[in-house]
Amino acid sequence: MYIGFKQITPNRNNVMINVYLLGAGKHATELSEYLNGNNNYQLAGYVINLDNAINHPNIAKPVISLPSFLEKHPAALNIAVIGAIGTYERKSIIEVLENKGYQFINIIHQHNYISPSLKIGYGNGIAPGCVINANVRIGNHCIVNSNCNISHDCILENYVTISPGVTIAGNVNISEGVFIGAGATVIPGITIGESAYVAAGACVTKDVPPHVMVAGVPAKVKKEVE
Repeated sequence: MYIGFKQITPNRNNVMINVYLLGAGKHATELSEYLNGNNNYQLAGYVINLDNAINHPNIAKPVISLPSFLEKHPAALNIAVIGAIGTYERKSIIEVLENKGYQFINIIHQHNYISPSLKIGYGNGIAPGCVINANVRIGNHCIVNSNCNISHDCILENYVTISPGVTIAGNVNISEGVFIGAGATVIPGITIGESAYVAAGACVTKDVPPHVMVAGVPAKVKKEVE
C-alpha cells in the first residue's frame, strides 16, 4: 500500500555518491545514461539476484550479486541505490536493502515538464519526454518511461510501472504494483486496483479490480494475475 512521501537527499555532505542500479537489463542501461554529466552521482555498478547472475557483455560497470553487494558495500552516506527492474519483482530486492538502511535516490531526466506542485517519494526513475502536471503524487520505487503524460491530481502508489507513451488523465488513482503497457490511455476519475496489469494500447474507461489483466478498447478484464 501507499506509505507516504519523503525525499531523501543523500548528498548532504557534498561528497560524490556512488549509485548502484538494481538490475542489469535494458532499463538499467537507460537509467545509467541519465546519470551522465551529473555532478553529484556517479554510476558504480549493477546489483542482481544471485539466481539471475549471468554475463552482461554490453555493460561496462561491475555486475555483482546481491549477497556480494551486501558484504562488500554496506550502507553508507556515499552509496545510493535505485530499482531498475521494470516489473513488480523489484520489490523483494528493494525491501532487503531498505531494511539494511540503504538510501535511495530519484533519477529524473532533465528533459521533462514537472509541475512544481509534484510530491514525490524516493527510488523513482522518470525518463525523458514526460509531462507531469499539477498536484500529482508519486510514491516510492515507481518507473515512468519516456513520453508519458500524467495529468492533474493523479496518485501513483509504490512500485507502479508506466510504459512508454502512456496517457493518464486527471484524478486517476493507481494502486501499488500496477503495470501499464505502452500506449495505454486511462480516462479521468479511474481507480486501478493493486497489482493489476493494463495491456499495451488499452483504453481504460472504468475502474479496474485488483490482480486482473485488462486489454482492449474499451478495456475489459481478460484474466486474473498473481
